[in-house]
Amino acid sequence: MRIIPLRGAGVVWFKCPACRLKCRPPAVGAEGRCPRCSEARMLKLSFGGRVTTSAADGDRS
Repeated sequence: MRIIPLRGAGVVWFKCPACRLKCRPPAVGAEGRCPRCSEARMLKLSFGGRVTTSAADGDRS
């Protein structure tokens, strides 16, 4: 059984702009359509992730 994280770094959700349904990527319908209203465009929401700093930022004095 695969455990899917619901929170934390790198978690991705999709949101339908028409019906406001939020779902995980496995629940998105064929060709990225909304499973509730079949809207063709789902918005990708990503929460968290890695914070990167450049080497120039670390050299400031």
